[in-house]
This record gives sequence, C-alpha cells and structure tokens, in this order.
Amino acid sequence: MKHRQLKCHLKLLFCSTMMCFTQFLIGCSYSFSSTLLSELREPSSTIHLTIEEESWITSITVLICPIGLLMIGILTDKFGRRKTVQIVYIPMALSWLIITFANSYTTILIGKIILGIPFGVSTCMFLYISEITPANLRPLYITLVTMTVGLGMMVECILAMFFHWQIISGIMLVMSVANFCTLFMVPEPPMWLRSKGRTAEADEVDKWLDLGHVMGTPATAAPTTTVDTADVPDTATVDGDKKTAVAPTPYWSLFLRRNVWMPTAITLTFFVCQQGSGVYVLLFYSMDVLRDCRVPWDSNTVSLFLSVARLMGGVGFAAMHRVARRKLVMISGGCMAVSLLVVVAYMSAFTGVQDPPFAMTLIIAFIMFMFFALFAILPMPWILCGEVFPMQVKGVMNGVVQTCGYVMWFMICKIYPSMISSLGVEIVWSIFAFFCILNVLFAIFIMPETKGKTLAEVLLYFEPQKQVKKINFP
Repeated sequence: MKHRQLKCHLKLLFCSTMMCFTQFLIGCSYSFSSTLLSELREPSSTIHLTIEEESWITSITVLICPIGLLMIGILTDKFGRRKTVQIVYIPMALSWLIITFANSYTTILIGKIILGIPFGVSTCMFLYISEITPANLRPLYITLVTMTVGLGMMVECILAMFFHWQIISGIMLVMSVANFCTLFMVPEPPMWLRSKGRTAEADEVDKWLDLGHVMGTPATAAPTTTVDTADVPDTATVDGDKKTAVAPTPYWSLFLRRNVWMPTAITLTFFVCQQGSGVYVLLFYSMDVLRDCRVPWDSNTVSLFLSVARLMGGVGFAAMHRVARRKLVMISGGCMAVSLLVVVAYMSAFTGVQDPPFAMTLIIAFIMFMFFALFAILPMPWILCGEVFPMQVKGVMNGVVQTCGYVMWFMICKIYPSMISSLGVEIVWSIFAFFCILNVLFAIFIMPETKGKTLAEVLLYFEPQKQVKKINFP
C-alpha cells in the first residue's frame, strides 16, 4: 500500500511541478527588471535610459498582464489547462528571444510588453492543481505555485552575480522551450475532461493517477465524477429526492447565479485588502523603500534576502498545509501588521536623527513582513480564485477576477512614489499596516473556508441554507 501511495504522490508531484515551472520563469522575470536596470546604468553599457524609460520597463508587464489574463481565462475553458500553458510559452519564449538580442530601449520594451501576456498564467496553475489533486492534498500541492515563484526570484539573483543580462535572457529562453516540450507528458485534469464530455479520456487519467490510495476517505468508483457532476448545484431542479427536467439555460445566465457573483465579490474584496497591504510595493520598490527609511543596503543583497524570505515563507506555507485557510490569513495579516507597525514606530522615534541606531531593525522587520506575507496574504487570493467558481465558468471568472487583481497591482505600484512625496513614508506604511489588519477582519467575517473541501462542498457555501438542505449528493 505504501508503495502505491508513493507512486501516486510522485505522479502528482511530476504533473504539478511541470505545470508550475512556468511560475519559476515568472519569478525570474520579477527580479530581472532590477538586474537589467542596474547593468544598463553602468558607464560601459551601450543602452542608456531616462528615468521615465526605466519606469516603463519595470511596470509595463503588469500593465499588459490583464489583456493576457483575459485571453488565458478563455483558453483554459476552451482548450484545457495544460494546453493553455503550452500556448502561453509561445509569447514567453518570443519575449526572452527579443530581450536576448536587444540593442535599444525600443527592443527591450517590446520584449517586456510581450512578456506581459503570459505574466498572469498562474491562474492555470491554481486551476490545474485544484482539479487534479484530492481535497485532502490540495493545500499541500498548491503551495508549489508560490514556492516556484520565490525559487525563480532567488535563482535569478544568483545568476545576476555571474552573468550579463542578455545571457540570463538566453537561459530563460532555453528553459521555456524545454518545459514546453516536457508538458506533452502531463495529462489534463479529469474534472475538466468530464466537463467537456470526454469521459473516456478522464477515466484513463484516473486510472493512471490511481488517487484512491492517497485520498483522505475510502475511494469509490470514479471519485472525481461525483464532484464534477455536482460542482454547480442546480437547486431549481431539486425537489426532495425527485429531479425535474428543465430546458438548457443560456451560457450568459450562469454568471447571474448566486454561486458566481457572490465568490466574485468576495475574491475582489480579498484582492483589495491584499494590494493595500503593500506587499508588491516592497517587491518592486525594495531599494526605494529602504532609501526612504534611510537604511543603506546593496541592491543585489536586498533582492536576494527578500527572495530568500519569500522562498522560506513559501516553505512555511507548505509546512502549514494542514492549518485552516482562514487561520493562516489571520496569522499572516496579523504578523505583517506588527512588522509594519515596528517600521513606522522606529521611523517616528528617530525622525530627524542623522544616523539612527539599530538600523538592522528595519531590515529584519521588512524581511519578516515578506516572510509572513507568503503564509497567506500574497498567495491566498490567487489560490481562492481557483477553488470557489463553478466548473462551467471557472476559467473565465478566474481571468476576470485576477485581471482586476493585476490592475490593482499596477495602480498601487504606480502611485506609490506619489503617495510618498505627498503623504510621507510614515503615513503610507501606516496605511499599509491598516490594510493588513483588514485582511485579518476579512478572514474572520467574510472568507469561506476551502481547506479539505471538494468543489461541490465549497460551492454550497454560497447557496441559501434552505436550498442546501434539499441537495443530496451520491
């Protein structure tokens, strides 16, 4: 029995890792901008940029991302999760190819614009892992998405110590092509195959995965079938134990259902609280933040330390996969708030001091802020999107909601310098601390608990309790 369990885990690990390797490359692109700009500022560089051009190179991928995200959302429903990732590798490889041979600001900008199309491919990762893993293992395997991003950031920082930015781009190109080929060995999730009427293929994947040995409850015949057919409880057709036939409803009407608009409102609220916490500001403006706080530090060292903190936070998130999601959000938001309050208190206490003592206090506080962000606040909104929408509209709604998340991401990163100049660093980071507290309140009063629950059970959370009692699952 243990041998069969090991085989199941190895198969799940292979599929999940191959899919999540895309996120490794996205993590590399997070850190690549700072590497690129630092080398272009050197006197020996043949490409010289203005401050405005530098800002566009840094932010353009996030601005373009919503366009690609909407496309990815549609493609995931039409062609499948794995095939969509392979399609996404086409613009990703093209962007790295252009950047590898770039010799001007225009060509670099074109490459970064194209890179923005696959920038939001994480929606496929969350959907795939949510659908292919049993409910009891989903929290563990889904942590691979965030861990691979942190690993990519750390690897890129290490590569930047030894290689030129064009060589790093070439390495990214080779890895993109390699993973495109290996994905042919990865199956589509049975849940999506059955939703498309491809039952025979789904049965073959179920037989290959043989997940009955690792499920938390005794396996029944075709366990995923009961989840798939019940993922959108149609309470209008249920009357006790009798089901009445109804005419097919148009596709657009699915978006008016309670179990679509309600999780949409909840996930959008979560994104507002997440983006307001300032976690992405610290990632994109690490040197500016430390400069505003008057903490001298080498840029490569800061990037490496924050990347390590992000990776370690992802490992901690994986280690706590048995903890309830809501509790993780409360711990994450609370510790982030404490870290930022320490930062604000330190800056307020030593205002006007030329060389404030205990300067490492700020470094430690920001590293702890990033570490605890990975416990829940940074990954959880993206994960929640893959767990709360019905199968018929999951791809589209993930694209729509995560598009809004990326728009908020771009806006907060774009207005941060203006906020600092008009409000001051203490007030701005006090606002971020307030949003961290809002994340805690969101987890207590609004957030649905999805840990260990099937998609059908999660969707029942959004149904009126009177109708839920009438639904009987086989």
